[in-house]
Amino acid sequence: MSEAEEKLSGTKTPFHSASRKDVIRILERITDAFLSLDKELKILYANFEAEKLLDVIRENLVGRRLPEILPQFNFTPLFPALVESLHSGIPKDMEILDPKDKIWYEVRIFPSREDIAVYLRDVTSRKEGEAKLKESEEKLSELVRTSLDPIFSITESAEITLMNPAAERLFGYSSWEMKGKSLELLLPVRRRKFVASVLGKLGEDPSRGIFGPFRGRRKNGSEPILEASVSKVNTSVGKGYTLILRDITERISIQKKLRGTVEELRTVDKERQNLLQNLEAEVESRSNELSRFYRLMKEELNLAKRVQNSLLPPIDYSLPGVQTFVNYIPVMEVGGDWFDIFEFRPGVLRVILADATGHGVQAALVTMTIKGVYEPIKYLADSPLELIKGINTDYCRNFKNLQMYFSCFILDIDTLEKKLRFASGGHPALLWKSKAGVRLLERTGSLLGLNSKMEYTEEEHEYSEGDSILMLTDGIFEEFDSEHNPFGEERIEKIFRESNLEARELHAYILKEMKAHLGTKDPQDDITLISIQLT
Repeated sequence: MSEAEEKLSGTKTPFHSASRKDVIRILERITDAFLSLDKELKILYANFEAEKLLDVIRENLVGRRLPEILPQFNFTPLFPALVESLHSGIPKDMEILDPKDKIWYEVRIFPSREDIAVYLRDVTSRKEGEAKLKESEEKLSELVRTSLDPIFSITESAEITLMNPAAERLFGYSSWEMKGKSLELLLPVRRRKFVASVLGKLGEDPSRGIFGPFRGRRKNGSEPILEASVSKVNTSVGKGYTLILRDITERISIQKKLRGTVEELRTVDKERQNLLQNLEAEVESRSNELSRFYRLMKEELNLAKRVQNSLLPPIDYSLPGVQTFVNYIPVMEVGGDWFDIFEFRPGVLRVILADATGHGVQAALVTMTIKGVYEPIKYLADSPLELIKGINTDYCRNFKNLQMYFSCFILDIDTLEKKLRFASGGHPALLWKSKAGVRLLERTGSLLGLNSKMEYTEEEHEYSEGDSILMLTDGIFEEFDSEHNPFGEERIEKIFRESNLEARELHAYILKEMKAHLGTKDPQDDITLISIQLT
């Protein structure tokens, strides 16, 4: 019989002799560390898990006081809790940190008249997980608070538990006014009965993606046009939904105006065809009417041109470490090329260049739809790859019926790390000139708008101060002379490689060479050139 078992056989042992073996067998099999202490906190018995957890063999545990075995807990609540439980006869549960080894223990204390039973469990992993979860929740809370999109947290019964500042601005209510209220209050009366069923269907089927358009209702009674994405979540207060909204009122208005312009053009063309079949006596009257429609058409096109130009950034955007210059030349009043240049985050310039198939009003309509799906996610996408995927997915989901496609090149310039990151869908190669020569950064995927599940990749390169970049659309090198010879990509690459011109002068020289190539012909496609100087 071991020394531990001999002590267990004494009259003061917490186990009666008749059941001692059964009790020991059970205690040896449990997964918690177990200690039996007398009233002086001496160890009467320790199971195998206690040996492992305390890293001390049983022969060196039994008979010694627990404060001697665990001196690191002398100035913690552990030993006072043992004494208090012994005197009060009330069990205690606690979690305590080993300040020496940085291990968290879950401690359960069960006193009796003769001894104290103590169960210990290492819960360090759970405590670390809880800390990480808390940190993640705090980060998520900050993202929600600073998001430009209105965000709601709601229960399964559509009760609002959280709304961020963007949601407050959209609807005109403060958080304290709406907390605990039903989401139905933010919808027109005629739509409220559908809230529960729509939330349930969207939450159970995330592949449905964006829901809308639909109308909301502000505090002042106005009704913005909205889109929403819904995610089903589990929270500390139970199951619920996260609801992200987008105000698309302006986008819908622009689309209606552009569609109206297209219809006007079709009407004018139909009238013109009819005029050819009329009698000579009606020619003058019809011509006057055509002229009136033409003036209306020009006014609409000028409006569309102003709208499109208002959506473009300055032609000479710059920030420390990088300067840009842009030439945008549409064939008609409106065009199918579109670009954006902005500081994505401190020290990171993001440049996006898109080219819709065709040109004119129809291509301009596509650029408006690109702008519509791009704006809500331009600051949310952490990388060019994430952004190009988001644009393609939203465009295919909402505008695939247009059967219009576009190329797109997205470039991030990190002036702090001196890195270029890009993703390109069906777009002409970017020209990057360094001391080593001119390098082409080719497309990393196909045209956008073909398939929502299209795969794209991203590339990353380091650059040096003094490098320069030339981005362009295919309109410049696909201009043909009278004998159908193209201006050509090779000619542009040669000019960029051999000339020491920068930005404005480089663009002027390329356009001059193109006009000389065309002779008396006019350009047939929209042209965009973007020069980037890395300083």
